[in-house]
Amino acid sequence: MPELDDLSGPFNPHLRFEDFSKDFLLKLIHIWQYAWLQLDAAWFDTVKDRFGSEAAYDCDVAMWLRVAARCNPRYARIANIQLKTVVDSLKVTQLPLDNTMGGLFPVEYDIKNENHAIVTVINCRALLFCEREAPERIEPMCHVVEPQIFKAYLVNPKIKVTALKLPPRKSPEEIACQWEYKLKEPQGSRVRSKAEVVDETTDIPELADLSGPFYPYLTHKNLSKDFLLKMMHAWQYAWLIMNGGYYDAVRERFGFEAANECELATWIRVGERVNPRYAKMANIQLNTVLDSLKVTQLPLDSTIGLFPAEYDIKSPNHVIETVTKCRTLDYLEKNDPERIEPVCYRLEKQIMERYLINPKIKVTPLKLPPRKSPEEIACQWEFKLEE
Repeated sequence: MPELDDLSGPFNPHLRFEDFSKDFLLKLIHIWQYAWLQLDAAWFDTVKDRFGSEAAYDCDVAMWLRVAARCNPRYARIANIQLKTVVDSLKVTQLPLDNTMGGLFPVEYDIKNENHAIVTVINCRALLFCEREAPERIEPMCHVVEPQIFKAYLVNPKIKVTALKLPPRKSPEEIACQWEYKLKEPQGSRVRSKAEVVDETTDIPELADLSGPFYPYLTHKNLSKDFLLKMMHAWQYAWLIMNGGYYDAVRERFGFEAANECELATWIRVGERVNPRYAKMANIQLNTVLDSLKVTQLPLDSTIGLFPAEYDIKSPNHVIETVTKCRTLDYLEKNDPERIEPVCYRLEKQIMERYLINPKIKVTPLKLPPRKSPEEIACQWEFKLEE
């Protein structure tokens, strides 16, 4: 079967990310990066509106530290990065969705040797937003939150992180911030020079991992399709960790019901702001139920991988979807069963309605947890659009 460049054709219930062309995957990853920022912003704003700025920052830090601890070591394993030097850790920072590649947080490197580097963030989406909309957020974000996150993202706790320049700045032409990373070498050990560990070419070969030299000008397009697919599965896991990190932080501070209310508001906002971008990028017309189901195959929390589904297609506008496995439900059954009712009965229907985009589609739950055993289906839904 030829690789797909969009989803303008028929609905494929057995679609996999492997079926897409690399060009399509690169476009999808770009929207995933946007979605990643939107999930963080939606949680932050929801908590801030209910409990104030200080609570939002506390929850934000707790979430980011959890994401760094659970996800960044995975990226290193996938990319075959040894994590022995500062340059190794710089490779890791190229891999998260909020990475140093591309347009979100582009950086410049002044690498002295393998264990000493100056990293300058040229442009920062978060800073640009705060300068326009919320200047009061700059000091706590850049002086309190970011130093902790930068250090955690490097994975190696032995690296000393020093902020050399932080906002506020006088104009958008100035750099966003600047950081020094240093790792003290054992006495008598040989430290490799920049020339031995860095390749500054812009003509980067297709890479199956990051075990080789550090490429300052690396982009997603330089990664092989197999490498990208491995990273996409890791990013889907990170998506769950981000949401769970925020949920647990809010719950610990403000209780069960408050966390459930914030989570619902967050997912509704994400669905409304992000999912239309998938439809546009994939050339989906949104005229039928099947069109909307194509859209649900594309997000980070999609029906590909994390939440595999089967479909009983009665017509293009009448479909029964059976979620055969749910990573969230598996986790809740083992660790937090009291969350099953609010997640499955209060959140999911409203989230699905936003994820389908088309407000005319009627969403009806046919079977919801709890279930008697993990061998049972997770849930079942009917989607109907009156002709």
